[in-house]
Amino acid sequence: MDDDKIIELFESRSEASIAELSKKYGGICRTVAQNILGDFTETEQCLNDAYFRVWNSIPPAKPSSLSAFAAAVTRGLALMRLREMRAEKRGGGTSALSFDELGDYVSGSSSVESEFERREMIKAINEFLYKQPEKRRQLFIRRYWSCYGISELAAYFGMSESNVTVTLTRIRKKLKEYLRKRGFEL
Repeated sequence: MDDDKIIELFESRSEASIAELSKKYGGICRTVAQNILGDFTETEQCLNDAYFRVWNSIPPAKPSSLSAFAAAVTRGLALMRLREMRAEKRGGGTSALSFDELGDYVSGSSSVESEFERREMIKAINEFLYKQPEKRRQLFIRRYWSCYGISELAAYFGMSESNVTVTLTRIRKKLKEYLRKRGFEL
C-alpha cells in the first residue's frame, strides 16, 4: 500500500492504518529503536509508543515522507527512553558511543537563542552531508542517525572496521571545519 493510502487510513481513524504502517515501515522503525536501545523489550515498547504517537499526530500532520516521519518519531522516543534508562543506571550499547563521538558538536542547552543556533547548525550539517559522496553520507547517517555499530557498518559497506572508523573520523573532522567556517563555536 502506498504512503498516501496509509495516511488516508490514519485520517479516517482506521485501525488498519497502524497495521499497514507496521507492515511497510516496521522494519526501519525497529532497526532505529534497537540500535539506540539495544534491548528487545524496550524496542518493542518503543515501537508501540511510536505507532501510538503517529496515530495521534495524523491528523493534523500530513507528512510528505511517511517513512521519515515514522522513523523520526521512533528515534525521538528511543532517545528519550535511553535517557531514562541511563538515569536509572541501566543500558548502554553502541548508541552511547555514536552520541559521544558527536558530543563536541551538539550541546544540550535549551534557550531560545540556542534553539535558533541548533536549527542553523542542522541546516549546515545537512548542507555538508549533501556535498559528500553518497557512500560517505550514508555511512555518516547510518552511524549517527540510525546508530549502527562499527561492525554492522563494515559488513554493510564491505569495509574493514578500522576503515569505517578512520572514514568516520575524517568526516567528523571535515564537518567540524565546515561548521567553524560558518561561524559555529564548537
